[in-house]
Amino acid sequence: MVTSYYERYWTDEGFNPRRSETPAYLRTIFERHVNATDDCLDLGCGDGGTSGTYLYKSARSYIGVDISERAVELATRRGLAAHRIDDAAHLPFADESFDVVACIEVLEHLFEPQLAATEAARVLRSGGRFIATVPNAALWRDRIDMLLGVWQPGGDDLARNAPWRSPHIRFFHKKSLALMLAESGFSSVTVEGIPGPIFARVPGLRAVNRRVGPIATALNHMRPSLFAPGLAAVAWA
Repeated sequence: MVTSYYERYWTDEGFNPRRSETPAYLRTIFERHVNATDDCLDLGCGDGGTSGTYLYKSARSYIGVDISERAVELATRRGLAAHRIDDAAHLPFADESFDVVACIEVLEHLFEPQLAATEAARVLRSGGRFIATVPNAALWRDRIDMLLGVWQPGGDDLARNAPWRSPHIRFFHKKSLALMLAESGFSSVTVEGIPGPIFARVPGLRAVNRRVGPIATALNHMRPSLFAPGLAAVAWA
């Protein structure tokens, strides 16, 4: 059932979250933690647009894996080495095969994300980096929504009005993400906020986002657990 869901997810009838290029915040993270001599695994690569094309050009080698055959097909069309897997918790690679495992907007989709993180630690070489991003479930807007009786799990365009159909099934804040990765076998973990417009999800105030951009950036650095729409973790094997 999970596999069939994600086959549909990557079609026009599903959410189909395709990207043409790596987002700026993610490029910044990769620039800090991915080297030209690295062997990289893209865990949950999707169509390859988010991380694949960047890592393919920037690292020594690249392999993407995903549960969806449709996503793998789309990534392959980009010229990427991509393969379908049955489970992120059981990777078909030997111990210490990679220098970097990227897992971008994936952990929140998994029933047991801690097992995927443990498996990532297994396939990383000593000193390797696990780079993961997730939505911030403790964002200020979500806290207010909950007080008002609204649950917004994210994941697609209909999640606010039809939360039962969201693909997000696990939720993280800054401390819980760091704790899960620490308990998954990593020696060191850092978690930072992913910047974004502070009023992105407030329709009546979206027009002022540009004017308050510097304020939003400052708040993201000061209190990422409250003001960052997403979280980015780097964990060392």
